[in-house]
Amino acid sequence: MTGRERVICAVEHIRPDNMPVSDSFWEDTLLRWHNEGLPEGISPSEYFDFDIVTMGIDASPGFRAYMIDEDDQYITLQDRFGYVVRKQKGKSRTLDYVSYPANDRAAWEAVKPKFTLETNTSARIDTLAFPFRLEPEPTWQEVREKYQAIRANDKYILASAYGPHEAVWRLHGFTETLIDIVLDTELIMDIAATYVAFLLKVIDLCLKEGITFDGLFIVEDVAATRGMLFSPDQWRAIYKPVMAKIGDFLRDRGLHFWMHSCGNGEAVFGDLIQCGVQVINPLEAKSGLDIRELKKKFGDKLAFYGNINVITMAKSEIEIEHEIRDKLAPFKRSGGYIYHSDHSVPPEVSFERYRSVIEMVRKYGKC
Repeated sequence: MTGRERVICAVEHIRPDNMPVSDSFWEDTLLRWHNEGLPEGISPSEYFDFDIVTMGIDASPGFRAYMIDEDDQYITLQDRFGYVVRKQKGKSRTLDYVSYPANDRAAWEAVKPKFTLETNTSARIDTLAFPFRLEPEPTWQEVREKYQAIRANDKYILASAYGPHEAVWRLHGFTETLIDIVLDTELIMDIAATYVAFLLKVIDLCLKEGITFDGLFIVEDVAATRGMLFSPDQWRAIYKPVMAKIGDFLRDRGLHFWMHSCGNGEAVFGDLIQCGVQVINPLEAKSGLDIRELKKKFGDKLAFYGNINVITMAKSEIEIEHEIRDKLAPFKRSGGYIYHSDHSVPPEVSFERYRSVIEMVRKYGKC
């Protein structure tokens, strides 16, 4: 099978030849690996021949992205979403968000008109991610050429964008959003609905421009290690309606619906299925999630993308081999699983160890 065929089988619960493979990495992990044998200029995706290629979608309100300050250790920049963030160079660590463009209702009313899709502008999708990006946006022709090269390699193309909650708090502020989920629910619902309507227009434009990706991957952290960031009922009232709109839109166009949420959001997995979500990632092991148990609960209603414990991966080769063998076993005949770590691979994992991990996945993932 090609990589694309393999992933489609996994998502649709059809037995593939091998379980698909893809993963994410911290910036400092790659710095370490280039000193340990990963060739310069070669990504892990290319080196390990992953089955998925991600393209980033820009569904921002189009603020000017620019560098505000830079020193030896940090950069401070304004992103296309309008927030200002301070970021450590070369490391994937907690970000310091300095300000947000719609921190109150009046500011939101000023930002809201910016969610208008203009014609004859730069491309709204690229192989390079848009968050924290200072490089110029590509033209549609440049993106079509990149897209055609990916298609020629028969990879599954996953377009990535913020989900509704992620977009809301990047506009309104993280703490402010959690407070206003309770105190100003209508404001949060308005921001979420405005963003989702715009996101779907951007996706439609991408498809019309010939960038026909296979699935949409929304980054939507609604949980932490011990459970949801807010109550499941609040999620159902505020975010479920717009998630359902995304699901209906994708289903009508024959696209798969993938969702990333850190932590343990199992309380709304059933609701996500109702909204059309087909794949969940990264399923953090440290939050108590285990794909063997999740398969028993959700059967062929969800596919799983992750759950291989990076803490174990860094410590014990024997233990991580047992984990990979045991967790992949229930999916050998039925599909429903794509290999991914239970978050991004940290720099504590050596290049040699990770090569062993991929060998194990390909050994125990034969179907």
